[in-house]
Order: sequence, then C-alpha cells, then structure tokens
Amino acid sequence: AEASEPAPLPEGVRAELRPYQLEGYRWMMRLAACGAGGCLADDMGLGKTLQSLAVLAARSSLGPALVVAPTSVTVNWPSEAARFVPGLTFLSYRGPARHELLERLGPDVVLVTSYDILLRDIERLAPVGFATAVFDEAHALKNAQAKRSAAVRRIQADVRFALSGTPIENHTGELWSLFRIVVPGLFGSWERFRERFAAPIERDRDPARRAALAAVVRPYLLRRTKSEVAPELPPRTELVRFVDLSPPERELYEAERLRAIASTRAAAGSAGRAGGPGGDGGDGRFAVLAALTRLRQLACHPRLRDPASTVASTKLRSVLDLIDELKDAGHRALVFSQFTTHLEIVAQAL
Repeated sequence: AEASEPAPLPEGVRAELRPYQLEGYRWMMRLAACGAGGCLADDMGLGKTLQSLAVLAARSSLGPALVVAPTSVTVNWPSEAARFVPGLTFLSYRGPARHELLERLGPDVVLVTSYDILLRDIERLAPVGFATAVFDEAHALKNAQAKRSAAVRRIQADVRFALSGTPIENHTGELWSLFRIVVPGLFGSWERFRERFAAPIERDRDPARRAALAAVVRPYLLRRTKSEVAPELPPRTELVRFVDLSPPERELYEAERLRAIASTRAAAGSAGRAGGPGGDGGDGRFAVLAALTRLRQLACHPRLRDPASTVASTKLRSVLDLIDELKDAGHRALVFSQFTTHLEIVAQAL
C-alpha cells in the first residue's frame, strides 16, 4: 500500500496543499483503495479538514458522502468546502425539513450533520449507503458504550475516516472504541483486546505489549505535530469555531433582543421629538451600542448580565474543551475577551 501511488489531487480542489497535507491525502486514499479506514490525528491547525475535503472530492463520483461533527463545527465544513472544493454540494442536515434532503443524495453530494442529530435520526440514516464517511472531532466516539457510538457504528459507508488530534486521552479502551468504527474487526472483541493489550499495558505497564499495539495501529493512524512540520507552516493559522446557544441561553438572548428593539425605538423617538427634523439621533445611536454590548455579553456568559444566573454557558464549555485539546497536545494558550468579568469567569472555571 505504501508503494502504491494514489490518484493525483483532483482538479476541483482550489488549494495548494503543503507537502505534509499532500502526503496525508495520499495516505487516506491508499487506505480507501484497500477498503480500509483510518484516523487522521494531526495536531490542531494542520489542516485535517482540508485533507479530508480533498479525499471527498477524489471519491465524490463513487456516491454521496457523510460528515459528522459536533454542532459547533458543522457550520465550518460548508464554509471551508465553498472555498476549497466548490464543485461539491454540501447539504446541512438540520432543521424540521432535514429529512427531505435525503432525496437529493447522490454523487458529488456531501451530507453534514451533528452527532446529536445523527443519534436522533439514526433510523433514517442507517439504511443510506455512503461512499465515504468522515467523523470530525472523533474523540466524541471514545466511549464504546455510549448511544452516540452505537449509532455511528450503524452508518453504512465503504470507507470511514476519523479526525481527532487526541485519539487516546485516558485509556486504551478509547482506541478500541474508535477503531471499532473506522476499521471494524481490527482488534476483535473487547474481551480479546483487553486480554492482549489493555490489561498488560495499563495494569502491568508492559512495554512489549505497548509496542505491539502501536504496530497494529500504525498503518491506520497518521499523526504529525506542529513541531514536525514547522518549516511548512504559515506564520499563523486562523480557525473559527461557531457555538450554538443552548435553549435557556437563547431564551435569555431573545428576551434581551426584544427589550433592545423597544428601548432603541423609544430613544430614537424621543431624540426626534427633542431635536425636530434636524435632530442628530445621538441618544438613539448610544442606545443601539448599549444594546449590542448587552447582547454580546449574553452570547459570552449569562452571568455577565446577571451575576446570580445559574444558566450554563455553552461558549465557556467550548473554551474548556478547546483548552483541554491544546493541553493534551502540549501547547499553551492565550485567552482574550473584551470583558474582564468574562475572563474572571473563565479563570475560575480553569
């Protein structure tokens, strides 16, 4: 497989892949040619999404593809696809009319959804045959007993790839759960895996068993760190993560938005009466700025508006997950916020 030369990068990919990214694409394509899947475990910021998009483009003629990611990441896939593989049609599988999108599946079409929606709609998605399936932030699948992992295992795909900068965090059982999805049968049953690897490695600290496990996994896992590919990296890589407010947060936000509309209209009206036709509307502009600030605070954490609020912050949870990922990869982080009170809340959580 290593000696084989996969298909060249599709012409529809509008990006110049760096050497390590091109090798990642070739590695995934070699596995796909063997009918196997794998885990792309590159460090955060090295372009796992771009490498996967190139694979989806190369395999697009074989049938529809599926991308599953956490809700905060699903928005990123269509936007990145529009930049790098505009020839593919990305369908966001969400909302009340999402089931109708299944009728549009075919070659050159990629269905993007979240793990939560996949679990909710698995009876509809399980019968669908996909040419390629990509599971982003795949550490979400490390618990083999979770309903989410069981649902993902029911997805029918010719080839499955997992993307995760941290394929193993706590114990070897996470590796077994992940590869049970992307390379089914590689390790056999849990009892067999526990006997051969988990117990000797975790209980006995057996270096021979650790090396044996690494040898089994090596063909199906590709990991590059930033330090390894540093000469190929640009000065800075920007990644945008979208965070959906929880229903309780959305309720607070919507109530504040309606109050803001009423207050800004009232301020604009009083400014017009006071200044007449020539009034400058200064009070109205200040009211708008104040309202936007309040809304931005609510988008960060409910306690920025009400210190006594018990509503949890989705953005804080996302920040903590991201910092865990950075820490596990051996990186440091610098956290910014315009609101110093927000930084105090983050510091307390850390």
